[in-house]
Amino acid sequence: MKAIFITSVIFLFFSNGFVLAQDQPVGPTLIKTGTYHGLSQPLRDLPVMSQQEQEAMWKKNKENPNNEGLQFREYPFSATALPKGPDPVWQKTATFSDETRTTQLNYNGSQIGSNPPDPCGDVGPNHYFHAYNAAYVIYDKAGNILAGPTDLNLIFGNVAGSNCNSGDPIILYDEQADRWVVIEFSLCNANDYVLVAVSQTSDPTGAFYQYSFDTDEVPDYEKVGVWRDGYYMATNTSGTGHDIYVMERSVMLAGGASPDLVRFDNPWRPISIDGFMCVPPVDNDGTFAPSGSPGLFIAFNDDAIGGGSDQIWIYELLVNWVYPANSSFTRSQMINVAAFNSNFGLTWDNIAQPNTSQELDAVPAVIMNAPQYRNFGTYQTIVCCHTVDVDNTDHAGIRWYELRRTNGNWSIRQQGTYAPDAHSRWMASIRLNNFNEIGLGYSISSSTVYPGIRYCGQDADEYALASGVMNVAETTIVTGAYSQTGSRRWGDYSSLNVDPKDDQSFWYTNMHVLSDNATKQTVIASFRLSPLVIYVDKTAAAGGDGTAAHPFNNVTEAVNHATNETIISIKANTYDEPPVLFDIKGMVKATNGSAIIK
Repeated sequence: MKAIFITSVIFLFFSNGFVLAQDQPVGPTLIKTGTYHGLSQPLRDLPVMSQQEQEAMWKKNKENPNNEGLQFREYPFSATALPKGPDPVWQKTATFSDETRTTQLNYNGSQIGSNPPDPCGDVGPNHYFHAYNAAYVIYDKAGNILAGPTDLNLIFGNVAGSNCNSGDPIILYDEQADRWVVIEFSLCNANDYVLVAVSQTSDPTGAFYQYSFDTDEVPDYEKVGVWRDGYYMATNTSGTGHDIYVMERSVMLAGGASPDLVRFDNPWRPISIDGFMCVPPVDNDGTFAPSGSPGLFIAFNDDAIGGGSDQIWIYELLVNWVYPANSSFTRSQMINVAAFNSNFGLTWDNIAQPNTSQELDAVPAVIMNAPQYRNFGTYQTIVCCHTVDVDNTDHAGIRWYELRRTNGNWSIRQQGTYAPDAHSRWMASIRLNNFNEIGLGYSISSSTVYPGIRYCGQDADEYALASGVMNVAETTIVTGAYSQTGSRRWGDYSSLNVDPKDDQSFWYTNMHVLSDNATKQTVIASFRLSPLVIYVDKTAAAGGDGTAAHPFNNVTEAVNHATNETIISIKANTYDEPPVLFDIKGMVKATNGSAIIK
């Protein structure tokens, strides 16, 4: 395994007690070739864990002391920080759209004793791949188990570090390649590793190519995004700054033997309040960014922690796989945003629960999993979110942003803070679908509401206004019934994804606590913010799988063919050229290329 260490010279200057860096690109500090270990067994053939084995895994992870030293926070500039009053873009009330929300599926995943449980997953055309500390389950899209629950490390076979099963899983569906990617860190040996598995085919229950990368640092809280030229990764390595990575996607998709990894030390990391900081990569949904576009990372600066102004920071990584040493990384933009407050006090005691003095960690220091990029051709978007205190009373809300770029730089198109009542909302995940609808999933809790799971959204009409308002009414996925008393760690992250089959539906996973006040139950739900869009085109060839347009004699036939799901049984007018938009009475409403079931 080759490894090249590179020394970069970074010019620093001091202002108002914090460090800034001239925003000139820096080169990599490590270039290393990963190790290919072969093909895994098909995941559907790996052993399913017994209840006893699952409980042993819970006990191991419950006793894991990782990051306990990061619970003490500092806000050195709180006296001068803004806002001095309530959050200036606080959405204090729920507004209601005329659109009909549809929760399609809502089912239990797995029970977990780990602290934190790290629930995550992704959705493909025919599967939902769910993971948590430290196992996986693969479902069909009706919620039936096809593989697992199985120890996550078994995917990696005899890969160096696979004996640990340390956790922090990430699951990605690589839409443009129609493949699956599984990531886990490994911390129990002399060397620390990132383990990566890439599916051999589009079937996640089949075999995976197995890789390991020796990172030379603890790759804690790793977050990974898909980009055209790489799998981009960031880690929580505040002490060293060895935190920005890219792995050679094309080699791994082909099962190649020698994928490179390029690492950078980020000289523009936001100052950490407790030693915890991750600057996550942006995950590309739908059409790829234009060829040659640098991979993107994103973070925020809170003026109470780092001084200056409340800002979103954008970073660019331009990788050169022919000459990796010529790769570069820079902070490309610092964008002023509406003032916010991420100060929940000096410890992890942040989110209130009923009938206990035990509070939960708000994880307020980072952009939540996963910031999303979309390329709409004439413009590009990023949506992301983080947790804030809306009124300086540990009342958590979700600050969210949509950034847009048409030419040149990114700018804030809309922003808001969702906290429509006295309860706290946090541990959020946000995505934009192809129909200009934004979905937002999160945890909810307060002194009177047990920790539960809900979602809301912004419909296409509100999106067109760029109002910063979530106008699709909040919907409950799980009504909590118990408080967690054994640990302050909650989730660490959740995961919202857009279904690539229709590019409209959202799939979400999060967790709540059970009657012993300790065991967590993961939940998987799918929902739409508006009626399903079905493409009807009588000139297209019939017999496909619904991902392209097909000819149908009526809307019911289209629904059944495209999704194997009967939504509503109606007859519509016979289609004509061009494709038409139907309403429930079968009347032609528009000729925009789609049929919508109202």
